Amino acid sequence: MQIEVASLAESAKDFVHQYQPGELSVEDDRIQLLDPQPRVQGRIKLDGRRVKAAGKITGHLELECDRCLKPVDSVLEAKFSREYVTTADYEAQHAVELSEDDLNLSIFDGAVVDVDSLVREELLLAAPDQILCQQNCQGICPDCGADRNLASCDCETAAGDPRWAGLKELVNRK
Repeated sequence: MQIEVASLAESAKDFVHQYQPGELSVEDDRIQLLDPQPRVQGRIKLDGRRVKAAGKITGHLELECDRCLKPVDSVLEAKFSREYVTTADYEAQHAVELSEDDLNLSIFDGAVVDVDSLVREELLLAAPDQILCQQNCQGICPDCGADRNLASCDCETAAGDPRWAGLKELVNRK
């Protein structure tokens, strides 16, 4: 979905888009989009030479458990607020140091705002850093690959990397 800046000259514009299967890819192997597909709604307006967009993204994701790799369903709701400036305007600011306001700043060509890239980025940022299928997930055995949630294996757990033995002795002395 793209919004032309020329259509914003008169007033702010509300937008809503329900993505269809295959229309949006998040380009991350551990995240799959489920039905209902992501939905974005918001308001976009021209403010001087900047374009401001704010709204909400909702979606249903399938992520992999970080310990056992089982699929985990996750409902996502993320709010966004973004300002768009052209490359020339950004370079004219001569920003030496990024401020907190610059974290919500994006560069665009001056003619079209690409909402799809905004949605893709917000989905990736809103996805949890760590997700578990259950709080006490035991994960996969590093030796035989058995799912420890289903059955225990007879593999011996390694004592650790021998290169860290000296550090371990220092910690144990205290």
